[in-house]
This record gives sequence, C-alpha cells and structure tokens, in this order.
Amino acid sequence: MIILCRSAKGGSGTTVTAAALGLLLAARHRGGGYIVDLRGDLAATLGIAEPEGSGMCEVNSALRLLPRSSSTGFSETQWLSLATELTSLRGPVVVDVGTTVPGNPLMEAATASYLVTRPCYLALRHGVRHGQRDDYAVDGCILVDEPGRALTSGDVAKVLNIPVCATVPYDPAISRAVDAGLLSHRVPRVLDEALADLIAEHTTK
Repeated sequence: MIILCRSAKGGSGTTVTAAALGLLLAARHRGGGYIVDLRGDLAATLGIAEPEGSGMCEVNSALRLLPRSSSTGFSETQWLSLATELTSLRGPVVVDVGTTVPGNPLMEAATASYLVTRPCYLALRHGVRHGQRDDYAVDGCILVDEPGRALTSGDVAKVLNIPVCATVPYDPAISRAVDAGLLSHRVPRVLDEALADLIAEHTTK
C-alpha cells in the first residue's frame, strides 16, 4: 500500500499530515511501515536526527524513514526505480510528495493520492490550477482547517471537485508536538481522531 500526500501550495500542512499518517498506519501494522521524504523536511518534523545519505533510518519501533529528496530533478527512470523500491516494501508506505508532480510510475503504483490543503483562497486557486493538469489526479482532499476562514469543507470539495476525506482542525497541540520534537513519540489525539476514518479505511485494505 502506497499513499501519496500532495499539495498545490507550500505551507499547506502536507509534511505534518504525511508524518501523522505514516506513524498511525505503521502503529497498526504488525510489521510496521515506512514514510518517504521527497521534500527534505520529515526528519525535523518527526523530531529525529537528519539522516546521513539515502539509507533507511528508524523513526520509532514501528516506522522507518526513507530520505529521497531532490525529487524535482527525478527522471522517468528514477521515478520507476523509486516506485519499484516502494512496491517491494511490506507494510504501509506514506510519501510526502509536497508540490512536486510525481512521475507516472509512482502514480500508477500508488494505492491512493490525497491533496492536503487549507480552506483559503490562494491555496484553492493553486489547487484548481493543478487539478486542470492531466498529471495531477488525486482521490480526495485532506483539509487542514483554520479558525476564522469563510470557506467550508463543502466549498473546498465543490471548488476542487474532489471529496474531502478528512478534516484536521487547527490545534496548538499539533504545533507543540512538532516544535518539541515529540511527534514520533506520540501523535496528538486531535490528529489521531481527525484521521481515524481514513486510517481505518486503509488498515482494512
């Protein structure tokens, strides 16, 4: 199982969302799971030391991190190599794609692809623009909600023409966990609850 977490605009919460998905899925799989860093920010988000080179490293007892940054320069052959590598892994694999458009081999290998976005005008403009591209197909949206926004999840789904599969509320507990380097030790309850249905869907597959 390979899940892609994507964003149309930087600062949408994709890396924290991918980290939480990876941690929660790995904890529910007997053999653990993997998270792939195509943007270079996951180690800091998870609160672990920066990996040396591209070798796999341990995040906790259940999750392993594969650093594969500089994905903007990947050739089709490199995308195929990455897709082959990830397909061979046993257990759930979450990929933080960020704003990069993944190559066809990775898209075809993926079980699901989610756009992570905030309910703001600029993010939705980028989302609509990306959604018009033939190479930007996603299965749904993970909405990182913010207080005071006029746009609702229904507005986001209508504008982007994709379902909102999960809504992650803004909560200081998430920021504190990341800032303190504790995310890999314990996912905040608000994240666990917000992603519970999505986790359950992929755990039963």
